[in-house]
Amino acid sequence: MEEALEDAGGTQTLFQLCARAVTANMEQLEEDVWGLPAVILQGILPLLNIYYLERIEQAAVKKGLSTQSIWCKLWNEIMKSKPSRFGTVTCWRKKFLEAFFHNVLRGILDVSTDRRLNDQRFSPLVHSSRHVSELTICNKQQGVSELTSAVLECLAKSVETLKFLHLRSSDSNTQKSLKLLLHHLIHHGQVKKVSVLSWPCPDNQLLVLILTLSAGFWQQKTDVPCTFCSETSWNGSGSDCEKRTECDTCPKSCTRQEKEEEIGSQSALLSLQPLNISQNVATDQRKSKGTSAEKNAPSRKETARNYSLPSTASDSKVSSTSGKGLVQVPALQRGCASEAGDLYDFIFSVPPVEERNNTTGGASQEEDIGIEAPLLHGAIRFRSVRALNLHNVPLTKSTCRSLCHLLRSWVSLERLTMAYNDLGASITLVLEALAALSRDPSCCLSVFSMSDFTTYISTLDLAHTLLSTFSGLQLLSLSYDLEHHSDKERSEAGSAEFPENKLKQLELRFPQDPLQAERLVSVLKASPSLIELSLDNATFSCQEDLKNVLLAINEFNPSLRRLSFHDMKMTESHTEIVNLLNHSSLEEIKFSFCRLFEKESGEFLDQFVSALRRNPSVKILKLCGNRLGNDGLCALADLYAADSLSAIHYLDVSSNCIKPEGLLQFAKKLEGYGEIKLRQLSISQNLLDRDPIMAHGALQSLEGVCCVVSDNWNSSQAFADHVSVM
Repeated sequence: MEEALEDAGGTQTLFQLCARAVTANMEQLEEDVWGLPAVILQGILPLLNIYYLERIEQAAVKKGLSTQSIWCKLWNEIMKSKPSRFGTVTCWRKKFLEAFFHNVLRGILDVSTDRRLNDQRFSPLVHSSRHVSELTICNKQQGVSELTSAVLECLAKSVETLKFLHLRSSDSNTQKSLKLLLHHLIHHGQVKKVSVLSWPCPDNQLLVLILTLSAGFWQQKTDVPCTFCSETSWNGSGSDCEKRTECDTCPKSCTRQEKEEEIGSQSALLSLQPLNISQNVATDQRKSKGTSAEKNAPSRKETARNYSLPSTASDSKVSSTSGKGLVQVPALQRGCASEAGDLYDFIFSVPPVEERNNTTGGASQEEDIGIEAPLLHGAIRFRSVRALNLHNVPLTKSTCRSLCHLLRSWVSLERLTMAYNDLGASITLVLEALAALSRDPSCCLSVFSMSDFTTYISTLDLAHTLLSTFSGLQLLSLSYDLEHHSDKERSEAGSAEFPENKLKQLELRFPQDPLQAERLVSVLKASPSLIELSLDNATFSCQEDLKNVLLAINEFNPSLRRLSFHDMKMTESHTEIVNLLNHSSLEEIKFSFCRLFEKESGEFLDQFVSALRRNPSVKILKLCGNRLGNDGLCALADLYAADSLSAIHYLDVSSNCIKPEGLLQFAKKLEGYGEIKLRQLSISQNLLDRDPIMAHGALQSLEGVCCVVSDNWNSSQAFADHVSVM
């Protein structure tokens, strides 16, 4: 296209004038613009507002054009901040529109102030919502009340993670909107994970609401109607998922059989009374289509009433009699039908008569231990989330009971993270609820993480309980600073052996008290599939105990690939460490603040480096806080000699009392080895400020060899540590 000459005042070219005229009339010209040649389209793209820029994406890609640089420029100019997550941004378009949605929702961004953001033909929230995979609700849930049905429908198709951050109490109208949001995104949407973070003084009613809906419950009679649920009636004609073979609002197409199986396996939580799910309930009782339960299935009219189950699990005859010791079961109103093939699998059982008579005042067994049902009157079970994260959310006894009641039949839950919930003695309620969950054949919990300041059960006893309860657990993480229990409790529990498990990852942070080494050896022996092991702050009565643990790792965990020791005294375990390096297939090793080279380090350092030179499997080595000093760092340079088999490409020597002259000598040795495998070196928090000029020269030399991570740390605070290695 021929361009007009620009005058001294910077007059726009003819192309620019035409392009601006086109972008101003995109409502009429949109399809024509998509068909333009790539060379012309490339000049138009930067002039489009975010709505048409997003809509033209597919057409641009087909013509070999990328909009990534435009979205990156928009981020820098409008968001004016670095990306919140470190690492490479794979799609600036998605990142911008996801942040744009949150900023508009919270009222942080005024779209009317920028022509690139303002277009009366588009709704900012609707347009950007399809790119939101992680939705964060903050403070008083700003903007939640403004979410229209159109926005909710888009979010239901895109959001997979729902976060609540720094929540505060809100008015009733906002809570109604939040309830509808949760229902759309979890029960009819794609949300797999719910995280509640940093809520020091939680509103108990709001917290229970979030937990209940995350567990899949929704009340049919509500002042917050759901458009999805109202698409079909629930008077016996079947659920909305059964009506559609390919349902956009559900994660996958649903069949009548799948719904029946889901109802049969998950309906226990609908009870208004405390439940005791018997471990001896036969699996085939759920699946059988010819049992007496079918013969006694409630009619359509009877589904409005509550039914109770006799105390014998094998007797599936439904009784309408309500009496003490009988479990009250609100009948499911979703998916009910009058056909003879429809089946209600009542899988409940209650304590035997003698157990019920022994409870105070005739209360049920769960009431004795404090498990109470949340308010689920008329609740119906929908899809629930797979991952729940409660971090820094103190649980009162009441909210803990509500959570435990939900956990008992939360069979879809695969990952449970509980951190700093101030459980105290209520941890026993959580363990009892998890034990009940484990007895359900549909249970799929494979990842469990719990941490707090104080535990009322020793760490290894807690590990034993969880591994005995969930033999299929693949990741177990326990972290505590203090223990609060008697020595008698500890000695009685210490004799138990760990059953063999399928653990792949074990992370244990111990309190200051010396642990029972034989129990730790037992858990290592029972974990032959372990791939990653992390021990933090493990204190032993004697160094012989630590040696036994290292020997156990070498003997019983052949599949181990990642090993991490932090804040442990390992000055007298040199032989065992070298033996581990010689005979393991570890790929990542971390010894941080373990005082490895504090005592008689000369001979051990040579053995340590020699073992690593013969080991081709280790790729990552982290040695921060081990008093390497200058000599130790220079010795590590031999890992990259020509005759070395070492494949270490990441080396962390932070906090090791290294001076500029030592770093310079290390750099020169590496340069002498030519092409090496080292890709990243972390040298933070060392004594480099003792001679800034020499340190600068050493860092420049290293930058020609690998990527260097350093800092401007003030070493005066580490003077005492420095003197100890002089």
